[in-house]
Amino acid sequence: MPNYRFLEGLVTADLAFEATGKDLNDLFANAAEAVLVSQADVNTVEQKIKKKITLENKDVKQLLFDFLNEIIFLKDAEQLIFKTAKVAITGKYQLVAELKGEKINIKKHKLGNDLKAVTMHKFIVEETSKGWRCQVVIDI
Repeated sequence: MPNYRFLEGLVTADLAFEATGKDLNDLFANAAEAVLVSQADVNTVEQKIKKKITLENKDVKQLLFDFLNEIIFLKDAEQLIFKTAKVAITGKYQLVAELKGEKINIKKHKLGNDLKAVTMHKFIVEETSKGWRCQVVIDI
């Protein structure tokens, strides 16, 4: 069962989701998964290409914002969609993520939403008694 859920009625003409994780690694991976499944049916995507993302920010909220936008950027700039994302966060706050996927092929892939960018509107990253939680709104 995924550790994210899409939020209906939170925004209009945009996509919204909430993700959770027991730690920051889980939170970022689950948020990335929500983005990936929004872009395409991941069951149609093969893991042919590995892409490494390295980011750093003093603010965990801004780090998540930058990370999710980087996934969207790779779709637009390099025509890449991904099936999986593994995330490791160390220190305050350094992210290394490995995404696996392939070039978009409209004959092969069942594409979903054409995500444009993560917005700061209603954007939340917080530590809870059960771990971490985020709320994300993406312009489509």
